[in-house]
Amino acid sequence: MYSRIFLSLLLICAGATTASAYTLDDIQWDKSIDSATLHWGDSVEDNGYTITAEDFQKDEHVYISISKNGQTLKHGALLVGDNLEYRDTEEGKDIRVHANEVKVNIDEWTGNMEDPTAEISIYNRGKPEFDISIETDRDEYDPRITSKAEIEVTLKIKNDGSAKAEDVQLSVDPAGMDVVEGDLTESISSLEIDETTEEYELTLKVPHLWEETDLDIVATVEGYDINGDLHKNEEIETVTIAPKVELMITKSIPEEIYMDETARVLVSIRNNGLYDVSNITVKDKIIDHMELLDDVVLNKNISLDAGETIKIFEYSMKPTKSGEFKAPATIASFKASNGKIYEYESNQPEIQVDGPVITVTQSTESSTIRPSDEVKVTVKVSNKGNRDASVKAVSEIPDDVTFVRGETSLDQVIPEGKSKSYNYIIRAGNEGNFTVPAARASFIDMENYKGERVSNILQFDIINTSTQDAATDASNKADSQISDDSGDDNSIFSDDESNGGSGETNENNKVQPGFDALMVIFVLTGIYVFGIKR
Repeated sequence: MYSRIFLSLLLICAGATTASAYTLDDIQWDKSIDSATLHWGDSVEDNGYTITAEDFQKDEHVYISISKNGQTLKHGALLVGDNLEYRDTEEGKDIRVHANEVKVNIDEWTGNMEDPTAEISIYNRGKPEFDISIETDRDEYDPRITSKAEIEVTLKIKNDGSAKAEDVQLSVDPAGMDVVEGDLTESISSLEIDETTEEYELTLKVPHLWEETDLDIVATVEGYDINGDLHKNEEIETVTIAPKVELMITKSIPEEIYMDETARVLVSIRNNGLYDVSNITVKDKIIDHMELLDDVVLNKNISLDAGETIKIFEYSMKPTKSGEFKAPATIASFKASNGKIYEYESNQPEIQVDGPVITVTQSTESSTIRPSDEVKVTVKVSNKGNRDASVKAVSEIPDDVTFVRGETSLDQVIPEGKSKSYNYIIRAGNEGNFTVPAARASFIDMENYKGERVSNILQFDIINTSTQDAATDASNKADSQISDDSGDDNSIFSDDESNGGSGETNENNKVQPGFDALMVIFVLTGIYVFGIKR
């Protein structure tokens, strides 16, 4: 009974003291400070300790002390090559001070030391460090390819530290992948300084995922030093896993066509995966500045077996403009069993369209004019294409206007990207409106590509503003006449009587003062004489 109790206590004590059950002779030292020169009373700090040169002796001894938090822990006199060591039983922060050189500098005359110095090195207890090598046979894996369906992992460990490691454990986190062969853990009893383990091999199965995914394989190493302190390191190797299903869409079009040619478009889709896919929506769009010639629906819903390829769209387009254009991507999408929607795009091929692009426009300053006004019409012919063209343009003069002067046609070569113009002047007729018909242009280029173009139509409104002005003037004169007639109350005749209704006043027609009475007397006398004679 007592022997069992004693044995149990012995095991407990042994376990409690294992971490500290080593001596200074067991320590593997790691240099912390390569060289420090101390004068009399100088100190240097390292790892929480203060190392001081307390005193010197003529026999080339230096008196060194090791202290911490103001308390001296160890002291001693050192000659060159001697060590002063302190064993930290609580935290394991052991320290060694080594005397490299001592100079007492004795004066020949006085025999005294002149500024003695000691050069020392400081060491701490060494610790293990782990360098982990983790490699895979490739960086990317595709579950659809048999040769890439497994991941070969190779691992090894090296002790890059300054002390031996014990009870070393290697563990691997495979990022959820299944293990085909090998172990996820390895045990190494000890690992000396600069020692490397054997290679450990592990085979993992490539998972089937809906989308391309980066997976991290994590290797972790743990080990203990002589003081029982745990040391740990980890290394990550990232591998890329291709999706288990991938829709590959290919669009093809001619690289180059002429303006009078058509472009044939072919779109195919392939289920490059391990599983069948249903309810796939595929959408396409035509290229800018192209017209669809075929009666085709560019939106379809399909299903594809694993590995199946079909031609989904085939149609023709006609260009409306020359230049270089990029085809929009055809897009396919489906909803997977995980609830996510996955989308795939085709390539975007480019097409070069060659040829002239002729446009004709008519313009004028105003569409509202008065009768007999002159109107200037400008016709502009532009070549917006990438080839020169010979152009003949003609304007038609309406019957209800008069041609005044100018040019009504054009016959020139218009270079690519350039414009030519001509203009003419016409005179408007009576009140109403008239229309200038569209100008017409025909063209042909060096490739015998030809065509005709028509311009816009000009509409003019004629407003008789002079009639309105005359009516306004008459009204103003009538108002003035009424004002003159009521202005002279002393006249015997109104301006209308004396002037025959002309409304004008003359100085000779005015009656002088007193002359009206004399005229009455003469008239009465004449009547009287004429009566006597009878």
